[in-house]
Amino acid sequence: MTEGPGGRPRERVNEYDASCAHCGAPVPAGAGLLRHGAKGWEVYHPEHAPVPGPPPRGDHPGWHRRRLLALDIAATGNRPAVDRIRSAALRGSDGTAHDWILDPGSDLRSADPASPVVHPGSNIPSVDTSSPVAAGSDGAVPSGRALDELASLVAAHLGSRELLVVWFAPYVLSTLHAELVRHGLAPLTERLPAGVAPVCDPLVLDRHADRYRPGSRSLRSVAAWYGVPHGHPGEPGSDAEASLLVAEAVAASYPPIARLSRPMLHTEQILWYAEQTSRHPDALQWPFATLRPLPWEPPPEG
Repeated sequence: MTEGPGGRPRERVNEYDASCAHCGAPVPAGAGLLRHGAKGWEVYHPEHAPVPGPPPRGDHPGWHRRRLLALDIAATGNRPAVDRIRSAALRGSDGTAHDWILDPGSDLRSADPASPVVHPGSNIPSVDTSSPVAAGSDGAVPSGRALDELASLVAAHLGSRELLVVWFAPYVLSTLHAELVRHGLAPLTERLPAGVAPVCDPLVLDRHADRYRPGSRSLRSVAAWYGVPHGHPGEPGSDAEASLLVAEAVAASYPPIARLSRPMLHTEQILWYAEQTSRHPDALQWPFATLRPLPWEPPPEG
């Protein structure tokens, strides 16, 4: 299935003759619309088909009503042990906002200045003057300095046992771990003796809550599905904000997920992610892998 406007999946039609799940009348092949319900795929006359979308959001209590902090990065590629973080952002449900543009050093400045990507099509964001690290005239700061401050803020939040929201956590947190070690800085595993937890990965949550939904599971598409604004896909600040709002939307739409305690939510995601990646034996572990940093090399062509 391909995507339609706004990243939503296009309508899917029935390939075979069927009966309308609403009125019971015949629906010739190609004339109806498919919807996935609790009992599997169902066929409807177009005028009877329910509007596709997530369940209505409830007002139930849950972890989504607590203080959340979202992290996102943009890097030189998608190789956590090799690629370097070019920019990063934190967004909090309490209005917290921090942004960094990192100076990767002369070895990368002389390399091909391709736009860094965490998700396809991402770009280097402009500097935000609210960043706690003062930027130079080009908007970048030494990587070690920025990474240490970023890790300190993340560790302080996790140390309070509140959820850290990270879209595709294995990539983001594994890259952050390698970068901290590369710069001789204490990784999160050393800053948090009790463990790097609790983490909330909205990608894992959405795949678990709505596992049969067709279409892309990119942040752009999932944000569109839940009606979450995502103005600048690929920019860490916009991606972090969208990730936070998607996490809240999933919890508001699926009470059983919202009612999990923060430690249990973290534990369940380990199991859900393992199931989701069971056919990918080389998938990074969740929520991250303690990778040994490798020397920089340009990404392979093609």
